[in-house]
Amino acid sequence: MKIDKKYYPSLSRLFSPVVLDSLAFKGNSSYLSEVCSNSGLLEQIDPSMTLSQFFDLIYSILFKNYRNEYIYKNVIANKILIGRHSLNTSHMLTEFRVGKCKADVVILNGTSTVYEIKSEFDSFARLENQINTYFQVFDHVNVITSAFQAEKLKSILPAAAGILVLTDRNTISTIRESKSNKENTDLAILFDTLRNNEYLKIIKEYYGILPDMPNTLIYRECKKLFCEMPLSAAHDLAIKILKNRNNSRLLKEFITIIPSSLSAYALSISGEPTKMQALMSRLSINIGSALITKTI
Repeated sequence: MKIDKKYYPSLSRLFSPVVLDSLAFKGNSSYLSEVCSNSGLLEQIDPSMTLSQFFDLIYSILFKNYRNEYIYKNVIANKILIGRHSLNTSHMLTEFRVGKCKADVVILNGTSTVYEIKSEFDSFARLENQINTYFQVFDHVNVITSAFQAEKLKSILPAAAGILVLTDRNTISTIRESKSNKENTDLAILFDTLRNNEYLKIIKEYYGILPDMPNTLIYRECKKLFCEMPLSAAHDLAIKILKNRNNSRLLKEFITIIPSSLSAYALSISGEPTKMQALMSRLSINIGSALITKTI
């Protein structure tokens, strides 16, 4: 299949919520049509192939030629969350807010592990600040990158940070194991990653009772109580609660139906059952019917 490399960034955006949401709810996407037409894909694909087959095809093209952030997230989802762990015991969060940073991927099982992605198209400009922030919250901190960039990371990252490489064989290679960091958790920062209902559950479970005070004061009091807990207990209870975020029976069903190329997207919408069901109903339609002639 011949595609000019200038279209790779456009192809990568086919895995964005804008395109996939449009396919889920409308059955077509003007952006998909435009990219297929402009890149020459339209003349090279079989219009009878299903959407599942189409996305696997585009994913394979991107993996070989344009390994952007989505590719890395998807490999982590397939090889680590689904491959090593289980959706029954583990949960994956993407774009998880920590202070002023957004962690690319967080996997929660018996502990917390963050994966910061530095693809071939990313710089290391913000990496030091990101890693220092993650060490205040997560037990294990890893950076996953390309083989070309891995050596440079050794001189940048603290010794406790792990270094992983996405290989050309679609595997994740460990260059350096991460070390446990749980005892350095900053409970005030960890607390602020939690939603109101989540920290209330933690306080109730640990202390057996919630503070009896007006709602305007409950956040401050709960944060104070959380910060007085033993580090290990606070961390583990937070992980236990966060594992329930967007975790559902439907997600497990969804993962078994969708193509492997869409695993990361599936996990990103795990709290949106309507969207999951809508997309499931579209994956077997042919790509020809998802294309519309009017461009954006």
